[in-house]
Amino acid sequence: MKAVIALMKKDLKLLFKDKMAVFFTFVFPLLFAFFFGSIFSSGGGSQGLKIAVADLDNTEKSQAFVEQLNEASEFVVTETDEANAKELVRTGKRVAFIILPEGFGENYGGIFSGEAPEILVGIDPARKAEAGYLEGSLMKLGIKRFELAFSNANEMIKQLDFSIDDIQQSDEMPAEWKSLLGDYLPKFKELTEQELAKQSDGTSSTGLSFGADGDNPMMPLKITKEEVMVQKTGPRNAFSITIPQGVIWAIMGCVIGFAISLVREKTLGTLDRLAIAPISRTQILAGKALGCFAAQAMVVTLLFTIAYFVLDVRFDFIKLLLAVLAAGICFVGFMMFFASITKTEQSVAGMTNAFLIIMGMIGGAMIPLFAMPGWMQSISHISPVKWAILAFEGAIWRDFSYIEMMTPLAILTAIGVVTFFIGTRMLKLKQA
Repeated sequence: MKAVIALMKKDLKLLFKDKMAVFFTFVFPLLFAFFFGSIFSSGGGSQGLKIAVADLDNTEKSQAFVEQLNEASEFVVTETDEANAKELVRTGKRVAFIILPEGFGENYGGIFSGEAPEILVGIDPARKAEAGYLEGSLMKLGIKRFELAFSNANEMIKQLDFSIDDIQQSDEMPAEWKSLLGDYLPKFKELTEQELAKQSDGTSSTGLSFGADGDNPMMPLKITKEEVMVQKTGPRNAFSITIPQGVIWAIMGCVIGFAISLVREKTLGTLDRLAIAPISRTQILAGKALGCFAAQAMVVTLLFTIAYFVLDVRFDFIKLLLAVLAAGICFVGFMMFFASITKTEQSVAGMTNAFLIIMGMIGGAMIPLFAMPGWMQSISHISPVKWAILAFEGAIWRDFSYIEMMTPLAILTAIGVVTFFIGTRMLKLKQA
């Protein structure tokens, strides 16, 4: 038993002497758990419907209703003008638009007379579930105007004064209704004032229904719907999103394999024997880089061929070729860099795996960026994986122009050149 314990202590001491082993045994699993925990716990950010709101009435009551929309957990509100609100929905950037027309505030404040406050809602007719959810949430907000009136005596008196004046001036209301309400509402007001004097609110609503055109002021809201045909943009199918992710993992596999191979040749002395051969150091390194790039090109070609003929993924060939070239340069640079700073196959495998997995997590190789929390989308810019996926998507479904393609292509190329240069400078070969 003493021998077993001694061997255990020896192995633990060796483990803690290797800083890289300590990192990948204890620290890296925590980082991995943190990233995935953040993604799944946040659910990708706010769950509210993204809507655009245009207030054409611009009164105290209409602004109060917009404020209720902003405070409601069901919505994420963008306040804008009418034209832009409709454009945001048409282009698919918002789920729906809500227009508050002129006169909304006056009707919103009237409980016993006038018309129900009307809003215009625009939504894609294909989004039936969202439309039902939106209408239900709006009606719930509309009911708050009754809660305010019937729970506050001062507000009730204002409503009664407004309604009495409106009824007296109305030419459309039937005479019998006008006589009845003209007698009833003043008495209701008198009762409310008596209750207010006693510092007690004891009012209740009545279900009235009148009007020449069937309008009912007791309705929470009158919702007029407008269908908006969304301009369809985006991926052709789900494979248009997952294929770039799969390509990235294939490229990273090549990087890890060639980095391990290069370190193995260093430890076995193969590179030293090559260095004393009648070939230059530059030729040796160029051959290694070209081999890694060729392997990446072959696996990418295979994947996109399958995607085109089997999975119905379409792409711009020239833009895709540029993306493959830039991504290849970038990840060849990383291969050379990691191979130059490690001494053993285990350390290069661990370090390269860890780096690429983290870059993949925050760069969209595991979960698409749009499904990640906002803070992670912000830091994704540091990941070369994000720029590689963006370049591939630009050639597949984002419909990038060549000018728009330049940003991810330039970033990938610059990263590759810098890391390759650093790696080749740090890689030591024994020259003859």
